[in-house]
Amino acid sequence: MLTRSTGLGRTELVGDIKGLDVKADYVIIQCKTTDPVKWQVRVALNFTDLLITTKLIFLSRKGWAFVIKQILKLAIRPFKKDKSYVRPDDY
Repeated sequence: MLTRSTGLGRTELVGDIKGLDVKADYVIIQCKTTDPVKWQVRVALNFTDLLITTKLIFLSRKGWAFVIKQILKLAIRPFKKDKSYVRPDDY
């Protein structure tokens, strides 16, 4: 997982999603950054946020193209020697 914030300038935080919890009307996604600092980051999404996220991914051509491309990559990945991810230049 890659994260950027305008408050951090061009700094890119590298981390992993560690868990998911439900509290009241929110889904809490727990992440842990590993580089350049070790932070615990939590994102709270309400139902409207989840609907918007789902809509952005599954009801757009770009979202479906991404999902299909990643599924095809998973099918080919066991046979590739280089299993690294291609990082975006700017996001």
